[in-house]
Amino acid sequence: MPLDHADPPSPLAAMASLAPVLRAGTNVAAWRRALPVCLFAGLTPLLARGPFVAIAEDAPEAALAALARQVPLPDLLRADIAALATTFAALVGQDRVRIRLEALLGRGCHRWHADAVGLRLLCTYAGPGTEWLDLGGGAALARRLDPAHLMMAPERLATGDVAVLKREAWPGNAGNGCIHRSPPNPDDAPLRLVLCLDEPGRFPAP
Repeated sequence: MPLDHADPPSPLAAMASLAPVLRAGTNVAAWRRALPVCLFAGLTPLLARGPFVAIAEDAPEAALAALARQVPLPDLLRADIAALATTFAALVGQDRVRIRLEALLGRGCHRWHADAVGLRLLCTYAGPGTEWLDLGGGAALARRLDPAHLMMAPERLATGDVAVLKREAWPGNAGNGCIHRSPPNPDDAPLRLVLCLDEPGRFPAP
C-alpha cells in the first residue's frame, strides 16, 4: 500500500533485501516496499512525455544528472533512483552504473527469457511489474516454455517493488539465469515506467 508521506530512501533496507542475490543458487532478491503517494502523483508530467528511453552510464550521481538532461525527473523519483543506483553500485562492486529509464507502451519483452548479462536491478514506477519463474535451466529452458502451460504460477513485482535478477553472464551462473518477462500488457494500456540498472560496460555507450 502506498504511503501518505515521503521518507528518505533507505540504502540499508535496500542492501539487506537485495544482497542475498549474491549467494550461490539464488537468482532473484526482491525488496517489497511501499512508496509515497506523492511520488506516484508526481509522475504525471514525466509520463506525458512518453514513450521514451533515457540512458546514462557513469558514477551514480553523474549518471543521474545526465539522465535528468534527457527527461525531467521529479525530485522524489530522482532521490529514489539515486538511492537504488548507489546500492546497486555497491552490490556489484563498481563505481559506475548504467541507468535506463523507459516509459513504454504494450508488452515489452513479453516472452520468457534469460538475458546474457550479469546482475540487473528492476523497478516499475507505473504499471505492472516484472514477472519471473522460480526455475533453473536459464535461457535454454525459457525457449522451450509454453506460456499457456506453465508448471507454476509466476512471481510478480508490485508497482514500486525492487528486484535484482542474476543472469547468464554472472560468474558461475551460465545456463541458470533468471527466467523472467515483462507482464502481459495490452497495447492500449497506460504507459509503464520502468527503471533498469546494469553493471557498467555491458552495453555500447549511449
